Amino acid sequence: MIPSTHSTSDPNQTPLSVAIVGGGRRCLSLLQMLQSDALRDLKAEIVGVADTNPGAVGYRHAEKSGIFTTSDFHRLFQIPNLDLIINLTGSPEVSQQLVDFAPSGISVFPHAGSRLFQEIVEKVLGAERQIDQQADEISRAQAFARAIAQATIVDVIVLDRDFRIVWINEAGLRTAGLTREEALGRYCFQISHQRLKPCVGPDAPCPMQETLETGQAAHAMHEHRSADEHSRYCDISTYPLFNRAGEVVEVVEIIRDITDDLNEKFEQRTRALKENLAQLVQEDKLVALGKMVASVTHEINNPISSIINFTMLVSETLQEGPPDPAQLEKLVKYLDLSRREAERCGKIVNNLLSFARQQPMEPKIIDLCEIMERVINLLGHTMELSKIRLDWNCQESALYLRADYNQIEQCLLNLVFNAIEAMPDGGQLTISAGLDSAGERIWCQIKDQGVGISSRDLPHIYEPFFTTKSESSGVGMGLSMVYGIIREHKGEISVDSAEGKGTTFEITLPAAPNEHAGGKGNE
Repeated sequence: MIPSTHSTSDPNQTPLSVAIVGGGRRCLSLLQMLQSDALRDLKAEIVGVADTNPGAVGYRHAEKSGIFTTSDFHRLFQIPNLDLIINLTGSPEVSQQLVDFAPSGISVFPHAGSRLFQEIVEKVLGAERQIDQQADEISRAQAFARAIAQATIVDVIVLDRDFRIVWINEAGLRTAGLTREEALGRYCFQISHQRLKPCVGPDAPCPMQETLETGQAAHAMHEHRSADEHSRYCDISTYPLFNRAGEVVEVVEIIRDITDDLNEKFEQRTRALKENLAQLVQEDKLVALGKMVASVTHEINNPISSIINFTMLVSETLQEGPPDPAQLEKLVKYLDLSRREAERCGKIVNNLLSFARQQPMEPKIIDLCEIMERVINLLGHTMELSKIRLDWNCQESALYLRADYNQIEQCLLNLVFNAIEAMPDGGQLTISAGLDSAGERIWCQIKDQGVGISSRDLPHIYEPFFTTKSESSGVGMGLSMVYGIIREHKGEISVDSAEGKGTTFEITLPAAPNEHAGGKGNE
């Protein structure tokens, strides 16, 4: 049945009616191209197909599509308002017959023109398909990128050049405590820093600003503050997004919360510092022990000599025969003196061994007065040899604080040792301790009449390895360690000194609560 076609009253709106002679693969290809969405703007309609072989692929496709088909191309001339016939048979004879028999008003595309037309359409269709393929790839890439951003546990934000949020993943929304509608369009610094202006300054450099200026990735670490004033430390990286002109149009900001990592590293570092401090305290004690051993050698040698002499007298008396009552009384006296001298030696040795022993570093309730008395006992003979006159005054019966016994003992020992060494020709050493009027802090003052510290050296005395002594006197870790220990115990240390006028060190430490001030530290 010959189809009825359009009216030609409005050629600008009416599609071109086209008939095809030749129903092979080229016909199929042309039908598919003209029927595709890619050429939807091409105003042309296939209204008939002719071929002597009804089994040709293009012919069958036309039948299935409802297009008029015939084995005699002359019947195509009967289609009303037919505008154009395209010859796809490849036969010049068929083209000539179409030209000879076509009614006026129907144009005929010869074989060569038909091939050119089809190639042009194929090129257009190929370009359109390539564009569609690229668009699909871009769409898939965007979907993949956003899926990755949504799946990640770190915050991912896309910002425009004005610092406004144009996209944010679920992790970022959870961190900000906002819905997507609330977050989009807001400035990044509003939700990260609770500020009204972008980050500026060396303490909080803006990586996005750097990316906008350089077109390269940037990195910074910031302290972010939420609406409830909760702080977190973040590692921020920014990456540029370019348009086709190579301009940065948007910036991807990736924010990783490193608060827990920093806390863990800080705790590890703190543990390492404490272990190093314990080692330094022990090493410093051994240095002090060496100095004390040198000074107490004579103190131990005297009672040992007395014991030897008394023992020889007892032995000689007994060799002469049984002692009479007067001799027996002398022998008992000699033995008693020998016992007391031996006990004295034993006490000195025990003090040195106890001082040298490495003990675990742990805070407990300790008595500052008891520790100072022990330090004085350890250094008593050194003071005598150095002609040091000691004035020790503890204003309370006990001064309790919660601290590490070993560390506080080492601090006091260092300060007293320094005072002794500052008076090579002897002098007055005044040590006093007490409780402040509020009963909250314990103070201890160590004052010497020594050479003093110059104004040039005074600002550096707490620096590690700084010393005004000779190389044989130490490596300058004493005061640095004292400062670190006192600060670790939430205390303070101050110094007042002038060259040639002596030095006064004063330390203050928190007093232990009254309910805990019931026991002493290790002996």
